[in-house]
Amino acid sequence: MEPLELYEHSLTAPLDELVVPSVRVVPPESAAAWRLPAADVGAYRRWGLPVVAPTQFQPTFDAVVEDEDQVRYRLGTLANADVLTAADTGTVEGFSTLETSTVPRFWINGSGALLVETAWRWYGVNTALRAAPFDDETYDRLDRFFEVVREKDPTVDESSLWWGLVEGW
Repeated sequence: MEPLELYEHSLTAPLDELVVPSVRVVPPESAAAWRLPAADVGAYRRWGLPVVAPTQFQPTFDAVVEDEDQVRYRLGTLANADVLTAADTGTVEGFSTLETSTVPRFWINGSGALLVETAWRWYGVNTALRAAPFDDETYDRLDRFFEVVREKDPTVDESSLWWGLVEGW
């Protein structure tokens, strides 16, 4: 598939068509005990999360993190941050692992199911646009990706991970 075809496909195709087995990470059986909404657990188990470079997203599904009165589960790491989902609600946030971070916490998605969908769409868009000519149209396409993300998840705004990835691309 040509880069711009892959880009369009990544924005509109059903999720089953976007998953790439070689970069897919699914949770271990022990994650079945995590207190998450059924839709989130189903999405993690069915589609998993992609390893995405160069943003360095590495899915791990590997830890329970208790912080104050909140239980969270580590889904993976992203550069110098842990990607965590909140027990019961499933909301997804990033928490910096750097003590001197100017942004110690950032929003990612309103649910794990939305994270799964957005991450796979980002994987395809990022892959496609890195193979396309580097020009102003590329940035316009990144803006369109962000619009699609916001349509599906209205909790995402310009303080979210996704806006940061688009702006930093």
